[in-house]
Formats: sequence, C-alpha cells, structure tokens
Amino acid sequence: MTSATNVINPSFIKTEELHISRTSCATQGNTVLQSVDTQSMSSLNEYNEIKDVKKIKGTKKKKRASDDHAFQRMRNYQVFQQAIFIALLSQFFEIVVRPPVKKSVVSFQLLRVDAIKLMKDVLSINDFIIARCKEKYKMDMKMGTLEKTAKRRSDTNRITELLHLLQDLLREKGFIFISKFTDGKNGAQVIETTTSIKGPNGLYLTQTDITKKGETISKYLNSEMSKSTRKFIPMNDKTLQSILFD
Repeated sequence: MTSATNVINPSFIKTEELHISRTSCATQGNTVLQSVDTQSMSSLNEYNEIKDVKKIKGTKKKKRASDDHAFQRMRNYQVFQQAIFIALLSQFFEIVVRPPVKKSVVSFQLLRVDAIKLMKDVLSINDFIIARCKEKYKMDMKMGTLEKTAKRRSDTNRITELLHLLQDLLREKGFIFISKFTDGKNGAQVIETTTSIKGPNGLYLTQTDITKKGETISKYLNSEMSKSTRKFIPMNDKTLQSILFD
C-alpha cells in the first residue's frame, strides 16, 4: 500500500482504506510481536533448563565431595584406632606388622598385622582375618547379595574384623571401651567406633587422645615401614609407650 507520508493530498485517501491499512499494520505488528515473544520464551526455557542441569550437577559434585570427605575422616580415625590398639597390645605381646598392599595419598593407611607373639605362642592375625572375610563373603552370596556388593563388603570387613579382633584381645587384658555402633542395615557388618578407652593400669584415652596419639603412632610405624617390608615391635616398645603415656 501507499504510505500516508507519500501522498500529496490526504483527501485522496478514503476513510475506509485508511481504516483497512491501520488494521493490516496492527495485525502484522501483532504477528511479529507474537513471533518474537515465542522465540524469547523458547530461549528463556532453554536457558532455565541449562541452568537447572548445571545446578543439579553442582549439587551432585558437592554431595560427592562431602561423602568423600566423610569417608576420609572415618578411614583416618580407623587408622588412629588401630595404631592405639597396637601400642596397647605391645605392653603384653610382640607384634609383627607389614605395610598395606595399596598406598593411599588422601588418607592415613592401615597396617597389616601379621602376627602377635607371646613366648612360643603365635597368633597369625592376617590369616585369621582372611579366613573370617571369606566366610562372610560366602554367607553374603548364599543370602543372594550381589557379587559386586559382596566383594565391596569383603574389603570393608577386613578392616572391621581386624579392629574387632585387636579390641577383643585388649578386653581380655582388662581394657574397657566406650563405643558407637552402626546399625548394620541390609546385612552389612556392624562397625564399632571407639570414643574412649580405660586401661587396667589407670590409663584413660579420650577421643581426642585417640586421634592425636594414634596419628603420631601411625606416622612412626609407617616411617619404620619405609626401611623394610616388615616391622617387628618388641614387647613394651619404648617409643610406643612414651607416646601413649606422654
């Protein structure tokens, strides 16, 4: 159509034509606006979807990091407990320890307790733990546990069984433990976490003592492991006893 600005004499344009032109322009304008609005909403929805996905991924990463940190703290405390148990048992026995099979760079490492000796009597700790874990693995498989789950439990059970055995030996010597226990859901093994220890000789260790002294003992024993593949701890080892009673 001819634009009004190009007409010399406005009287040549009929009122009906002007009305139609305005209506046509308004319709076209609305169509364009609707198209723009649709495109804008589509882009906004895509942006929100991307933002939601990133938010979910970010939340998962934070949860994974939190879970990893919690696992690391738990494993470290297990190491400190083991170190304390070994030091306490060394008051009564000679102990042979070996370094772990796998090395960890994110947490302290549990040692393998090879044997505990008293005179001619020798208790093969490592062999006993392996046999116990095999029994539990077979039981899990018999109960219909997935093989992957059973193998994962077997690795965890080695640590738990070792700590439980060392505690049982100490209980026989008169030590008292204050502990927390997991509920052992879905057939998982109950895990005991010691928060304080009272000895027959008046020794009392709090959770802070277990953490600090256990870390010191663990570092000492691991440094000794760097010199050989096996560490023989004599009865009443002076270094361990000085850390315990300092």
